[in-house]
Amino acid sequence: MLKDGRILAVHGHCHPPGHLVGELAFVPSTAGGYAMFGARYRKAYVANRRGMSERERELVRFPTNTCFDHAHPFSAKSIVPLSQVDLHLSAAVDPRTDTVPGTFLRRYAEFHLTELARVLGNTLPAGPLGLTGSARLLLRDPSVRSMHDYDVVFDVGPEAALRIVQRLWTHGRAHPEARLREHGKDWRIRLRTRAGILCPFFRYEDPADAPLADLTAAGTLLRKVTVSGRVVADAHGAYLPTLLGIVPEQVSAALPGEVARRLPVLVNHMRDRGDFHKGDRGTFTGDLCHLGTSAGDLVVLSVVDGADSRLDDPPWRLLGSPAPSAATR
Repeated sequence: MLKDGRILAVHGHCHPPGHLVGELAFVPSTAGGYAMFGARYRKAYVANRRGMSERERELVRFPTNTCFDHAHPFSAKSIVPLSQVDLHLSAAVDPRTDTVPGTFLRRYAEFHLTELARVLGNTLPAGPLGLTGSARLLLRDPSVRSMHDYDVVFDVGPEAALRIVQRLWTHGRAHPEARLREHGKDWRIRLRTRAGILCPFFRYEDPADAPLADLTAAGTLLRKVTVSGRVVADAHGAYLPTLLGIVPEQVSAALPGEVARRLPVLVNHMRDRGDFHKGDRGTFTGDLCHLGTSAGDLVVLSVVDGADSRLDDPPWRLLGSPAPSAATR
């Protein structure tokens, strides 16, 4: 929570020194439907009951005097100094014990965690699961009577994340009733369970595993490049930001060097986490960027808006979903 009352969802694993990167999630509003911290709030990324694209959303940006001020991967993110933060709520909570006993949220959490264990089986991590979203903000509020979804956070490494994502996808493929169409898309790992909508997020157990750890430089090589191709690397496909590897098949501009044969794609919005697996075909539009990290340099296609990445051969299509056009089949 910022000092002016706005609430930011902190995203990803790469932040400029003394700052944090995220997305404006809730803003004070007398007409808002959420009562939190003694005030009324509305969702900042919804207008007329529909989700807004990343490009349309309000940003809170302070200069950092680093590459983060101009880097395409962060152009659709809010960046605020820690001095502007009034309250930080960690996702590292146990909703089975940190909720008020006997309340709706305690029963809601227990039901969801039971369902999660049923769906994930032996891929369920042994350690505690975190919580984010409105359920985390309202964790200790005994007056809550309903919740749209359950935003669980897995603190795991890439191998464990991949196993969890594959189990969620397999469950949806085997159980049509678990599949979810929401916010204009069919979700692959956001599923319906007997407890309601499950919405998983992933955070690196070891920050050193993050591909952009210690980002030191960023620059744009080519603007507005569209690439279609097959996914050949998905180990970081569940995290924010999402990093994929694709073999380009169709491109709107000539790609330089090795990336013409194998292109890293950095997806900086959260809608497509977990959607792309090895063998899938996707289409991505963004800027070709050069990124410098402590582990070495990367040339990536950076995608910042949810409308600019598409799974071209989804594993299922729900009733009422638009069929792929001839151009994307």
